[in-house]
Amino acid sequence: APVTRDRDDYFELMIKVTSAIIGLAMTLASSLSSAAVVYVEHDPPPEVVVEHPAPRHGYVWVGGHHVYRGHHYMWHRGHYVHERRGWQWHDGGWDHRGDRYYWHDGGWRR
Repeated sequence: APVTRDRDDYFELMIKVTSAIIGLAMTLASSLSSAAVVYVEHDPPPEVVVEHPAPRHGYVWVGGHHVYRGHHYMWHRGHYVHERRGWQWHDGGWDHRGDRYYWHDGGWRR
C-alpha cells in the first residue's frame, strides 16, 4: 500500500504542475497577443478631429485614432477612462520608420 500512495501523490503533483504550466502559458499568450505590433506600408489617413465633451471629474479623455483592419483604416473614436491617481495617460500613435508605419498603443505612465 505505501508504494501505491507514493504513486498517487506523484500523479496528483504532476496534475497540479501541468495545470499551473497550462495556466501560465495561456496568460502569457493572451498578454502577448494584446501587445502585437501593427505595421503598414502606406501612410495613415489624416487624423479626424473630434470635439469631445468638457472634462469630467475623475476621468481622462483618450483621443480617437485610426486602426488598420482588413487592409484599410477605420476611425476608432475617443472615449473617457477612469483616471489613475499618480499616473498620466499618453495617447498612442503611428511612427514612421523607413518605409513602414508602426502603431504604438497609448497607456498610463507615472
